[in-house]
Parts: sequence; structure tokens; C-alpha cells
Amino acid sequence: MKAGLFIYNSIMDNSKDKHWKVRESEKAFAGKWIHINLDGIELKDGSRILFEAIEFQRHGTGVAAESPEGKIMLVRNYRYINDCESWEVPAGTIPPGMSHRDCIREELMEEAGCTVEDDDLAYIGMYFPSIGSSNQEFHCYIARNVKQVSSDLDANEILEAKWFSKNEVKDMIVNGVIKDGFTLYLMLRLLYLSS
Repeated sequence: MKAGLFIYNSIMDNSKDKHWKVRESEKAFAGKWIHINLDGIELKDGSRILFEAIEFQRHGTGVAAESPEGKIMLVRNYRYINDCESWEVPAGTIPPGMSHRDCIREELMEEAGCTVEDDDLAYIGMYFPSIGSSNQEFHCYIARNVKQVSSDLDANEILEAKWFSKNEVKDMIVNGVIKDGFTLYLMLRLLYLSS
């Protein structure tokens, strides 16, 4: 490991019963959104490996938003990293000090021009979208009786906001139009696993 290595103290490394124990860690990159850590790991058999781990500085939140008529709101984004346009659920990263619930209400308005009553916004849990390589968490919501009250969208981010029928969304999934994992997960929950 290079200069900048630090050793975890006993308070940070309470891993005596863990299969992988972090023995040392170095920040290979420290950015605004992510850090990349080079972690010296001791495996259960006592051998050591160097592991590259992505440490996200903000987690994400997203919402499957359904109108009173049963239509689903999706937003079209341009994703420069993948050089493609993508139909996705309204979503965003959670600013420091803001709850994921408040963040998703803000994102729903900014990205789709929509509002939802608090009683119609249900938290359904979180998951790790890149488990095994990062600490990132995605917090998931289903919103019912969502109303579009504005067409003033974040033009730097959103190309279009549009309502789709459930059958249209299913076709978009089957035909590979929807490629975003967060959206696929939330559509699975909304279309097949919600009550």
C-alpha cells in the first residue's frame, strides 16, 4: 500500500466475527461524490488481499409514481457516461442533512412536476445497487394518487416527463427500452409485488 495508508483502530474495526477484516485502508481518490478506497483485507483463512472499494458520499432515493388513473410517471434523461437517453423513475441523490423522504418529494417535483400527499407516499425499503463493490444505498418509494401540477422541469437534467400505462411500461422493459436498474427494481415492486 502507498503513502497515506492508515490503520483502523479497534473502535472502527469491530470485525472479530466477520469473514473479511479491514486491516488498513488508503484513500486512492477522494471526490465530491465518491471516494475510492484501497483496503487491505484479511480473509477468514488469514490470507490478505488488496480490495478496491467505492465509498459513495451520498445515497440515492427513487419513486415509482402512479396517477389516480393508474398511469406511471417516467422521466427521460441523457446519461453522458453511457451516451444514451434513458427512461427512468424520478430519483436523485440525498443531500447531507435531508431525509430520503423529503428528498424524493423534492425530486418528484423538480424532475416530473408532480406532487403526492404524505399518506400516499410509502417507503418500501432500501437495497445495495452495487453490493460487493460499493456502500451505495438506494431508498425506494411507491407513490399513489400522484398529480402533475407543473411542466416547469429541471431542463439541465430532464428531457421529458411522461405518463405511461402499465402495459406500456411492461413493453418498455421487455424490449430493453428501460435499462436503469433503479427503475427496473421499482417497476418490479410496483407492478408485481405491491399491495
